[in-house]
Amino acid sequence: MSREDYVGIDGCPGGWLVVALSEDGRSWTADVYEDVKHLWGAHRGAKLLLIDMPIGLADGREPRACDALARELLKPGRASSIFAAPVREVLGASGYAEANALQRELGGRGLSRQSWGLVPKIRRLDELLQQDMEARGRFRESHPELCFAQLFGGPMHHGKKTPEGFAERLAHLQRVCAHADAIVAELLARYTRKALARDDMLDALVLAVTGWLSGGALRQVPAEGDADRMGLQRTISFYKPEGRTLTAGSQEHV
Repeated sequence: MSREDYVGIDGCPGGWLVVALSEDGRSWTADVYEDVKHLWGAHRGAKLLLIDMPIGLADGREPRACDALARELLKPGRASSIFAAPVREVLGASGYAEANALQRELGGRGLSRQSWGLVPKIRRLDELLQQDMEARGRFRESHPELCFAQLFGGPMHHGKKTPEGFAERLAHLQRVCAHADAIVAELLARYTRKALARDDMLDALVLAVTGWLSGGALRQVPAEGDADRMGLQRTISFYKPEGRTLTAGSQEHV
């Protein structure tokens, strides 16, 4: 893989799935890493790492602006796929009951079990970005559903965990990424579904494709940026091709 590659990262049961596309479009890699620090060590030469995990957390009762703005862009149909990021204090909780109480007290509403399940990954990513300024400059928060919607003309019609949703998203990716089928086939063969779900594969791939197609020239919400009290940017990045969407017949192949 060249130094100038584009990496898409999605959390999965086995840790973190990484799909990396080379800048020249000729090569790719796909691997699961147990720990985000190992992931960073393997891909610190990448130009851009787009990750589907909150960077920069909520401060008190004011929710992150990026979450609200991303939901607006995913209407109708997929707005609920954007989870509200927890308050920072939740990262130090010893269990769900304590985390839920902290979120309710400091954030004004409780914490879902699904959000609590993400806290260990949020914590490890937060630690890395606070300790390593190079990583802070290279990782950007993104969201697969927002990337699909912005690249392909609107929110997806089917839920990503359904057979129809998987087929819909893969068909879109096949039109712009010549390696899509090979990447999915290799991941299906190498990892069990207990370690890596099928929808995780397409989530990581669309993030990598977003980086590659944009050449690093991403848009973000909020456009003007927004940092939390630790200085971490609370923005969600995506790419929208100027004046068009990528549909069947597009010639922009990775």
